[in-house]
Amino acid sequence: MRLHASDDEGTSWFLTPGERNLLRTLFSRPIDPRHPARLSRTSEALEEQCQSDLAGELEKHRAEVRSRLMVLLGVAVSAQTTIQPPTGPREDSGWILRLTPEDRESCLQALNELRLGAWEQLGRPDPPEVPDDLAPDSPNILHWWTLEIASRFQGRLISEESLE
Repeated sequence: MRLHASDDEGTSWFLTPGERNLLRTLFSRPIDPRHPARLSRTSEALEEQCQSDLAGELEKHRAEVRSRLMVLLGVAVSAQTTIQPPTGPREDSGWILRLTPEDRESCLQALNELRLGAWEQLGRPDPPEVPDDLAPDSPNILHWWTLEIASRFQGRLISEESLE
């Protein structure tokens, strides 16, 4: 994923077919349940119904954001571009994803939700680094995969913004 163009209305990103498929996979799979959001730090005094309503509204919002991002990925424009690797220029085919500032923020939020959900499912490791001895058939491999891939896409979106 690399910045293709930037203007006052947003940014365009070049995605390889594999990157587009990874994002579609991330945004289309259900998110593991997270610990419920708290209305306040002293939530013991709050009614359980308020907590339930808040959790329901947050999940509805998350689903709407992911749905919007799936639409954006679906309307991404097929493109050819020339890249400059050390071995010399070559043509590369992929997709141009156009993000308004609001879409970009939604993308960052959705990626962060995925990261946090995976991190919580892994028991909140500190630091969140893939263990060297992680077995290929580990039940946690999908959570580590989600954490790593979402972090990389988030990093690209954030690092390119700081260059503008």
